[in-house]
Amino acid sequence: DLSAGVLCGDGAAYGMGLSATSAAIERGLDFLYICYDNEGCANTGQRASGATPYGARTATSRGPRGFRRGKKDLFAIWVAHRPAYAATVIASEPLDLARKMGKAAGIKGPRLILALAPCPTGWEYDPRDTAEIGRLAVKTGIWPLKEYADGRVVHTKLPRERAPVEEYL
Repeated sequence: DLSAGVLCGDGAAYGMGLSATSAAIERGLDFLYICYDNEGCANTGQRASGATPYGARTATSRGPRGFRRGKKDLFAIWVAHRPAYAATVIASEPLDLARKMGKAAGIKGPRLILALAPCPTGWEYDPRDTAEIGRLAVKTGIWPLKEYADGRVVHTKLPRERAPVEEYL
C-alpha cells in the first residue's frame, strides 16, 4: 500500500538509476518519478550524462565537437515499459505543467514527469533568458510536450509555426 515520490536529476534517471527504475515500473509499483533534466550532471560540475545532447560541451566533453553520443530518449524508454502515465513538461509552459502534475497525482502506478530544466551555469547563458530558452525549446521542437496515458502518446502543445533550431541553440 506504499506510494512513493522520487525527485532526481538526469544523471540518475538516464543512467545509474535506470535499471532499478525499470524494475519498479515492471512491477507496477505506485510511484511518481520527477526528473529534473538539465542535460548534464550539474552537481558534479556539468559532466556529460545520458541526457546530454550530441555536440554539447560539458566538463567532460570540451573538444571542438563536444559530446560524441546522443541523448537517450527517457520518455520512450518509460513508454516501452507501459507505465500508468508519462509526460514531458517545462516551466515556461505553466498551464501544461500544472495540468500534467494534477493528472499524475490522480493516477496510481508508475508515473513519470520529465522536466527540461535550462541551466544558466551549465549552459553558460544569462539567467534572465531562462523562460525564453524554455519557450524556444518547445517552439523549435527540441522539447516536445507530450504525454502517455491509456496506451497512447499524445502531443499536448504543437507550435503553430516552428522556429529554426538555431534560435534555440
